[in-house]
Amino acid sequence: MAAKYPWEIGSMSDAGSVVANPFGLGDAGYGFLDQLGEQLGLSNRKQVQAGMASLDNLLAEANQVGSQNRSLYNDYMGKANQMYGENAGKYNDALARYEQAIGEGPESFTYQQDLNKFYDKFANQRADAAMQSMRNMGGANLFSSDFMNNMAAKQQALATESWKTAFDTMMRDRAQQLQEWQAGQQSKQNYIGNLGTMSNLYGNDRNQLMNAMGDYYSNMASQNNADLQTKSDLTQAKTNLAMQENSGAGSILGGVGKIIGGIFGM
Repeated sequence: MAAKYPWEIGSMSDAGSVVANPFGLGDAGYGFLDQLGEQLGLSNRKQVQAGMASLDNLLAEANQVGSQNRSLYNDYMGKANQMYGENAGKYNDALARYEQAIGEGPESFTYQQDLNKFYDKFANQRADAAMQSMRNMGGANLFSSDFMNNMAAKQQALATESWKTAFDTMMRDRAQQLQEWQAGQQSKQNYIGNLGTMSNLYGNDRNQLMNAMGDYYSNMASQNNADLQTKSDLTQAKTNLAMQENSGAGSILGGVGKIIGGIFGM
């Protein structure tokens, strides 16, 4: 049976058992040595554990801040969608209508009536009646050159008057149609202008939303990187602390080994 206590050491194997299992108490033996090491000032376990706890608290705080930041970013993006999302969604349709209206191009005014439409259909009958009246009053001079000249002049005057009246009527009709066409063109230009204005407004809201999305994704990416860096730094700090931990058991066992070596000449 291997030795449990230093005074039971009779061989090298007994010495090894004492070092591996001081006082035969297993973990309790090491616990005793830890407490002894702390009392002798050989252990920094409490300081290391306190440092570990502080690092854990820092990580919890960092996670809380990261969660709060994400909540703020999500709230920001939600408000941006409320402010700009609806109009931004209308941009493509508004732009398509605007382009379609512009693509039709300017229209030219065309007047499709002619003079015959406005010529009085009874003008010829009135001219014939006037000529007949002159013949009735002509008497013996009916076939004289003067009478024939007067008849021709009268007939020409009546025709000229009829055609002038028809022409004036046609020009008034044309002017009215032109005015109506111009009003329609102005209304169309106003409509196109309104389409352009709305497209610009929707486009501005679309740009605002895109900028907000860019800010949102940039902030979220930065937060993710910050969280990763914080966890990496704290993990490294905990690793460094763990490596610096000294329970004191090693120092005490080292001293025991020296005593044993002195006893057995090792």
